[in-house]
Amino acid sequence: MLISLKVSNFRSIDSPIEFIMEASKETLRQERVADVAGNRVLQVSAIWGGNASGKSNFCEALKYAQHLVVTGTRPDGPTGRVPFRLRKKAAEEATRFEFEIVVAEEAVEKLFRYVFAVDGRHVLEEKLIEVRPSSERVYFERLSASDGEPRFTLMTCWERTSVSEEERMFAKFAARGTRSNQLFLHEAMDRKLEVIAPVFRWFRDQLVILSPDSIAAPLETAESGRDQVRNYITDLLRHADTGITELRPVIIPVASLPIPSDMVEDINSKITDESGVFLMAPNGQRFTIFRKEGDLIASRIVSFRKSVEGEDVPFEMMDESDGTVRLFDLAPSFHDLGLPDSRKVYVIDELDRSMHTHLAQSLLNLFFSTRSRKTRSQLIFTTHDVNLLGQNLFRRDEIWFIGRAPSGAAEMESLSNYRERHDKDIRKSYLEGRYSGVPNLKPFARSRVEEIEQPDLFLHTPRRGTSPAGAR
Repeated sequence: MLISLKVSNFRSIDSPIEFIMEASKETLRQERVADVAGNRVLQVSAIWGGNASGKSNFCEALKYAQHLVVTGTRPDGPTGRVPFRLRKKAAEEATRFEFEIVVAEEAVEKLFRYVFAVDGRHVLEEKLIEVRPSSERVYFERLSASDGEPRFTLMTCWERTSVSEEERMFAKFAARGTRSNQLFLHEAMDRKLEVIAPVFRWFRDQLVILSPDSIAAPLETAESGRDQVRNYITDLLRHADTGITELRPVIIPVASLPIPSDMVEDINSKITDESGVFLMAPNGQRFTIFRKEGDLIASRIVSFRKSVEGEDVPFEMMDESDGTVRLFDLAPSFHDLGLPDSRKVYVIDELDRSMHTHLAQSLLNLFFSTRSRKTRSQLIFTTHDVNLLGQNLFRRDEIWFIGRAPSGAAEMESLSNYRERHDKDIRKSYLEGRYSGVPNLKPFARSRVEEIEQPDLFLHTPRRGTSPAGAR
């Protein structure tokens, strides 16, 4: 689970912004507060903000950190960070991330703080700490020397009796071999250092970030014919009044797919019995390629509706509305979030894109219905839809706003920072500009009115009954 995230100097984020999933003292909707590793952790947070307020860059920050941990960098390549561009000195300063996360290791939940800082070419700082109720245990600490090369300190975790002498020596060897542009957390996993592997696996397996155009990975499973997920999606689409009565996978020859033969060969060499590859053709058709009994199989999903005569009529997914397709794409994520043993953290940018307010609200209520103090999955999403903004759906500490400071930098704040009554109309206050993140066109409109009322003095408009100078 994500406890908190602090980011600075990344895209539209300049000074550190801090996003916190730790619950306040609020007593409402306690079923959505999990007791984890001595912390009271929220299971949902919603972020409102206007266009270009920084909502997407918040999601991009998470995506960048995940990429740096999981995929890493190329030898002699850049770190890929994008500093704040509206302050010149920011290009010379570090981009810094600080995560607090809870991971499960052998059924024991542990709280870790993971910190790293990078510039354009080097990792400048990196630290992993286990946060205990009354103490902290540093796993490793890294600082960059003046020549850019990393200097490591491997701490007490490597001295545990459960860690062999061979692994201790291997850890020191891995630290010495870590490139100056590579995170040690990535390098350690590459070298199979299991002591810190659970933290790496949180970034790789538990954190899922979906952009407005993303399609969740579980969709591949659904399109590969797994009945449980497909039936869940079908029921959701049916209850959402889309008219869809059934989804069916249709097996098609791989050779008939509108993709080059060398791409098929590449997919064939990489795909395993457990994985699938999702493809979208230029015409909007969607396919999944997977392996079944050793053979490469392709399938596509076809939706069915009842005709006036009561017959099943097939529709391709490219024939469906944008809202239906968006719901279809999000449904596997919500199925995943609702599983009793799920530990996934889904971060969804523009959850409500192309969806009617009531549909988005129904999707959220479906998620809320799966919550208990024992559930460990989390949903974090951004939205423009002010109709979702209210204490009838959310706790105050689950509501966040993001907006721009006069400098152009993103600012973030929680509604729990305001002492609002439980019956307060949050939507009305937000639209009136009490909180951050609401677009304001009043100055522009006022200037246009003044322009109309006071036309350019250099333009001469003749009075009625007169002629312009020089006219005959």
